Amino acid sequence: MTQENDIDIDIALRKIHELGLEDGDLGYAYWYQISQLLKRAAGMQKEIDALAKALEICRAKLRG
Repeated sequence: MTQENDIDIDIALRKIHELGLEDGDLGYAYWYQISQLLKRAAGMQKEIDALAKALEICRAKLRG
């Protein structure tokens, strides 16, 4: 991941877990889904960064 997109989501995930525990069963299910979305978004960002780097390399090869 690039420096500008390299964030640690652990703090957010811990807070989401706390919110889920405070909200009972239904609230926990909701916050659990939110945490899954956050994890997926972080994974997608890593993939986007890798693809952007690969594209940059391909463009450099085409130019040179």
